[in-house]
Amino acid sequence: MRVLKKFLVFSGVAATLPALWYTLMAGQAAPTRPFSDAFTPHEEFQFDPPKPGSYTLNRFRTAPDGRVLDVNGQTHSFAALTRGKINLVSFVYLMCGDENGCPIAMSTLFEIHDASQKLPGLREDVQLITISFDPARDTVEAINSFSYPLQIDANADQKLKWHVLTSSGMADLQPILDGFGQVIDRSNDQEVINHLLRMYLIDREGVVRNVYGLGTIDPRLLITDVETLLLEESRS
Repeated sequence: MRVLKKFLVFSGVAATLPALWYTLMAGQAAPTRPFSDAFTPHEEFQFDPPKPGSYTLNRFRTAPDGRVLDVNGQTHSFAALTRGKINLVSFVYLMCGDENGCPIAMSTLFEIHDASQKLPGLREDVQLITISFDPARDTVEAINSFSYPLQIDANADQKLKWHVLTSSGMADLQPILDGFGQVIDRSNDQEVINHLLRMYLIDREGVVRNVYGLGTIDPRLLITDVETLLLEESRS
């Protein structure tokens, strides 16, 4: 219920260097704690995230390309959007009512987006991406309305950039879904879309570095993986 409530509130209408770099950019003292300390632990996650940089993230595959539409109806190459940034990617549909589905993904990204204001400079290296897999109903107008809270956020320039995307139809969307292995199945009445909850971490080169599912979509874990990628870059 917590995630569903935050999801509804959010919808409104329906570095190349580790943590030290970000703190120095803000003119603060050197950090002694990881990025994950910017988040309040949730009771459903009874674990502490690992120390950033204490592990290596796998390189699974190159993320797929395809044509997507932004909230203004502009066409983009998905691959081009992801290059040069570390990306946290989610697939959702706006009418999803499954508390163990899209609302968790959106609530998690919203929490990361809000907390990123406490991590100055992170915006230069990391971004959030949400793609609808229901282009027939999640039109440009629909995602524009959905993302309205982001557009009017007075502190948006201090937080991570968040791309909310749709597509012109399944012909453009399907190659992206297939490339990620994101399976969807419409119910007989075409209203409900059955799917497995998944989120993805993509590095600057467009390589998928981690995949998250139900039980691991903890904002502390996701941001720790992001910090680990930044540390990896600083050592290379």
